[in-house]
Amino acid sequence: MKLTHKLCSAALLAAVGVAVALPSITKADDTEVPKNDTTFKGDMDIQFTRNTEDDTNTTRPGLTDSNGEKDTDIESGTITRPLKPVVFGIQDVTPLSFGENAVVTDGNDRVFWAKNYTEKDGVMANNVAIKDVRSTLNHNYTLTAQITKPMTTTVKEGAESVDRKLDGATLLYRNIGRKTNVAQEIALPESAVKTSAEVAEAAPAIVVDNNGVNKDQGQGQTYIHFGKLTATGEEASTKSVKLTIGKEKSIFEGDYKGEVTWVLTAAK
Repeated sequence: MKLTHKLCSAALLAAVGVAVALPSITKADDTEVPKNDTTFKGDMDIQFTRNTEDDTNTTRPGLTDSNGEKDTDIESGTITRPLKPVVFGIQDVTPLSFGENAVVTDGNDRVFWAKNYTEKDGVMANNVAIKDVRSTLNHNYTLTAQITKPMTTTVKEGAESVDRKLDGATLLYRNIGRKTNVAQEIALPESAVKTSAEVAEAAPAIVVDNNGVNKDQGQGQTYIHFGKLTATGEEASTKSVKLTIGKEKSIFEGDYKGEVTWVLTAAK
């Protein structure tokens, strides 16, 4: 009986020893082994600053057609008329010249068409040049026109000198289009440009209404032009800006001068 008791005790101790040793074996099995990783995300960065050339650049943008050739729809030859350097605003408006005309009084409204803008080495359809290179989330804007000084001349008779105005005259801009130097995805959409607009003294007339959902559109330099040099008939540039003087107005011999004010307004 004593021998049996000793053997049982020894067996029990052996079992306990195994039990004590087991945790150390389990611990070794739980140790993580490094795995192969075939993906790694690398950082990259770039910084942009404002283009300071916009503060001084007066050159006209080069326009090309769908074939990459120089676009001659609104400009032919070399135009040296400088542009006003801006980040957002109007860079130029061609002066409207209706030429020399005989005074006619026949009971009808008098109608005159503006000639193309002409220099020594070039000719250009009348246009308004606008620019928007702002760093902004919203490139929406409107362009309006208004006669702010009617055609006026000074009439002298003896010692008397009187300014006579052709107030009430109107300007009809038609065949309006746009040319741009940026990708179509961010350019002023053609749909934002009115096809025609009557401009008078009473109130500003909207010529461009760029207030679409895509607020990235409207960037770059854009010509709002009236007709094309390459068009003929009623769509020609020489048939795209009409001055109408009412039949009730007296017209005097002389040199008349007037003003049209264009305003580019950013959306709020």
